[in-house]
Amino acid sequence: MNQTLSTFVQSLTPPVIWNMYLHLRGRTERYPWREFGNVMTCTNSKPVLEGRFAELYEKYHRLDPFLPANETRYRNYNICFFANFCRHVAGDFVCAGVSWGITPRIVFDFLEFPALGKTLHLIDPFEGIVSNTGDRVSERYNRDPDYVLKQYPAGAPIVLHRERIPFKLPGKFAFIFSDTGNAAADAESIPIFYEALSPGGVFITNSYANDLPLYEPVLANLGLSPLWLPSGQGVIFKR
Repeated sequence: MNQTLSTFVQSLTPPVIWNMYLHLRGRTERYPWREFGNVMTCTNSKPVLEGRFAELYEKYHRLDPFLPANETRYRNYNICFFANFCRHVAGDFVCAGVSWGITPRIVFDFLEFPALGKTLHLIDPFEGIVSNTGDRVSERYNRDPDYVLKQYPAGAPIVLHRERIPFKLPGKFAFIFSDTGNAAADAESIPIFYEALSPGGVFITNSYANDLPLYEPVLANLGLSPLWLPSGQGVIFKR
């Protein structure tokens, strides 16, 4: 089987079946193929499967009743990595696009957030609307803000803003994450988010790779070149 055809077949084959195929051919990978949503790998996956992050992901991914077990594991790992990178950068943290609250809840515990002396700002209108150009509502989006707020301990440094983005918060921020399900709004918000970041801060969006035509003009105007991740996320560092 030539390399191009092999790659195509592999992309259509569940990892367990592909591993069996390789075994029958007498070829084995050092590590088994694993699938994390839109990413497959046969490299060592220990960082996302064991340790503190893995424990928190197992604890909180069930907050979303529609989410397959490993669907956002790798993306959330990336977010926790860059959030931890920004723990000593001046300013608060922002999560735009909350829905069931999985990602901010994992970040909150992963960073032991109350000890940072920062506030975690959550931005979401909780309308369940898929796009800012219409009013179509998806049942996959949580519309109850109390469902999210009750996840945190009493007195947690959390502030909820029931707003649509673009939305400008006062102050400087260390870390901003967006996953609204509305790539047009995410892209439109980048100038506001970037201006609000402190030097050394990071902005990461989940929808970058699949919606490049929306992001590229905005980024070009700002003279920015994001770090593209295999998960499709885009990462912007504040100079």
